[in-house]
Amino acid sequence: MKPRFVSIAVATLLAGVSTHVLADGPVFYGDINMALTQSDKGLTTNPGMNDGLGLENNFTNVGIKGAYDIAAGLQILYKAEVGVNGEDQSKGADPFNSRNTYFGLGGNFGQVLFGRNDTVFKGSEGGVDAFGNLNADLDRLFVGQDRFGDSVTFNSNRYGIFQFGVTYLLEDDFRGSEENAKMYDGNNYAVSVGFGDKAMAKQPYYVGLAYADGLNGLESARVVVTYKLGDLKLGGLFQDSEKGDLSGQGYMVSAQYRLNDWNIKAQVGYDESGLGKFAKNAYDDAGEDMQQGSGAEVINYTVGAEYHLTKAAYLYGHYAYYDASHDDAGDRDDNTFTIGMRYRF
Repeated sequence: MKPRFVSIAVATLLAGVSTHVLADGPVFYGDINMALTQSDKGLTTNPGMNDGLGLENNFTNVGIKGAYDIAAGLQILYKAEVGVNGEDQSKGADPFNSRNTYFGLGGNFGQVLFGRNDTVFKGSEGGVDAFGNLNADLDRLFVGQDRFGDSVTFNSNRYGIFQFGVTYLLEDDFRGSEENAKMYDGNNYAVSVGFGDKAMAKQPYYVGLAYADGLNGLESARVVVTYKLGDLKLGGLFQDSEKGDLSGQGYMVSAQYRLNDWNIKAQVGYDESGLGKFAKNAYDDAGEDMQQGSGAEVINYTVGAEYHLTKAAYLYGHYAYYDASHDDAGDRDDNTFTIGMRYRF
């Protein structure tokens, strides 16, 4: 009996030590998101797929992140994340690409992060986008969904229902050449203010206000509102954007309804600036330079659904239609059908 008692004691001790190590150590995580897509022209599909029928990688990624206590109320924060593109057969394709990777400090004041990170302008979207990271992502209509390296990001702690953030791009890193100086002309910052809860867990609503000046030459203001009523989630976004010779306003509304294991979704958007990915790709495909003329009016309709297998995995499908109208270059449209699966760990 003694050997067995010793074995149990050792196992218990090791379990306790392992738990402590895991609590202080890094967390390994990932997001695998692949889909089979049929697209008329491939103007909205994610990198690695063109028109026709193909396999679409919707930003599959892996990373490590963690926090380490260095003093009372003060932590070191870190994250290193890369996109995984190894499924693509293109010769010479880089199997990895950089995503949010930073080092910083956290405490009662909030978080300050140094490195590559989503801007607070991008983060202000909250949960308004019902088709985020897919070929119907809101960045097909709107500009400003940026992630920059050599940046400093500050996010405050929550003060009741209030939280604010700032992104600043270090000037010397982005204006080292005359060409870059023109691209990043402006003040190189973004600010955001949020009220409520982005995840709509503690409060059933979220209101986000954001402004960007000089990021990729963009000046833009955004208002986001989301509201949860039982199993129904509603969202709305309004954005005014100006970049170079192009400017305009746009809006998007979304709805999601949870029915047992199903999540039924719909989204409608409109933008007149012509700065989103669809407008740019549409007129690049037509051989037109959008920066030399007026913008394009783009409208989008997307409907779809998710079927949740577990908390970590679900199947999804959607249909997206885009149409762009330009005074000189004419109309360009695209139809996309997608069926896929996502697993997060």
